[in-house]
Amino acid sequence: MIKEEERITKYTRKKNKTQLVLEYLRTAGVAFIAALIFTGALAIHARKEMIKNLYANTEVQQEFDENIAREIILQQDFSTDLKKEKYSVCMHVGELYETIHDFSNAQIAYEYAVKRAKPDMYKPYYKLATVLIAQGKFNYAQNVINLMKDTNDRASLRYKIRAYTKMGDRYYSESDFLKSAESYERAYFYYNKSGSKDDVLKKSITTKIAGAYTKAADVMVKDGMNSDAVSYLKKAEKRNPDNMHVKYKLAIILSDSDPEKSIKYFEELFKKVPQYIDSDIYCNALMKAAQIAELDNRPTRAKYYRYKIHSVDLFTARKVIYPQDINIKIEELTVKKAWLAYPVKAVFKFVNVSSFDIPNLRGDFVLTKGNKEIETISRTISNKNSPLISNGYESLPVNVTFKEKIYTPADLSRYTIRVYLYKDKKYKTLVSEIQVPEKSFKYGN
Repeated sequence: MIKEEERITKYTRKKNKTQLVLEYLRTAGVAFIAALIFTGALAIHARKEMIKNLYANTEVQQEFDENIAREIILQQDFSTDLKKEKYSVCMHVGELYETIHDFSNAQIAYEYAVKRAKPDMYKPYYKLATVLIAQGKFNYAQNVINLMKDTNDRASLRYKIRAYTKMGDRYYSESDFLKSAESYERAYFYYNKSGSKDDVLKKSITTKIAGAYTKAADVMVKDGMNSDAVSYLKKAEKRNPDNMHVKYKLAIILSDSDPEKSIKYFEELFKKVPQYIDSDIYCNALMKAAQIAELDNRPTRAKYYRYKIHSVDLFTARKVIYPQDINIKIEELTVKKAWLAYPVKAVFKFVNVSSFDIPNLRGDFVLTKGNKEIETISRTISNKNSPLISNGYESLPVNVTFKEKIYTPADLSRYTIRVYLYKDKKYKTLVSEIQVPEKSFKYGN
């Protein structure tokens, strides 16, 4: 009886107007928030689809443009008509031929456009230089670029930057790295002259300069011309002073010819990325530097170099894992249905192929999509009580299951699993990057 009275009191009591209004507003507020969340989710999904379709549509559009250009060219012979046509027609015809990669006919059309261009029109010169570069006609292209007056006109300078960048790219593709670097240097000269504040463009050009000089240095090293290699690497370092790859190459080459200079590079690198530095080469440079210091009657410096060898060895043993220390075995890699999603499941084993036991080792398993990190899972590989024994000892199986939802095998081509190992989290070492194969996709449970 008491329960019945409570039930009636709780659910059937009359509510005043204020209570009714508040209840109505609460219900409306909840509905509004739910609608807002739903709309937001739809907007995010629509944006993702738009970006995805944008890349796909770009390729489709290019193919469509090529087909249209071919149809127009087939319907009319432009080779005889161009002599009579005005500037704009010549430019359009050149662009049609360029679209279908017929650079020789594009060249003819742009040559007519150059003849009909007004003195302050630089685009036809740039377009002509572009198709000449595409054909490998570098001297002719250089003459055309020179026809663009070396003034402070921003349009002229902008086209020169682009032209020299394209020339550098073409030389680079042909492995003529010094001429490639020279072209990029000219692009950088005109970038500075233009007064541009485009940091992205500046970084792009300086990175290309450093890359070309670094490749030239690699060629010199193969030919035994280390002094020339050092010269080119110094130029690369000047343009891209934060490039660790360039600094490491300098450290290695100088370890024989000038160990003390080599040590300056090694010290900087060892502070930042010790896991990617060959400590044996570093220690050999320190030993040579100690011997040189003794011969020069600098005993304090010699003592410092020898102490440094000990500290490097100790630090490496405690903190660093090298990629060559560990082999990875993939026991399982599948994408199986779990409810409505298809998560990636992987089982790894790690083999210690070094000559030292590894008592404390952890791993970060990172699922990436393109270059974007989607999900990270950390696991313990070994510990003090269960070390990873040297000379071929295998770890216990390490299971990793990612939560990322994958729906079709085609999606897998965009996913990779990066495996980072470390004794100290500050010094993670990338030891493997695994492409998830389509055959790993398993329909059903």
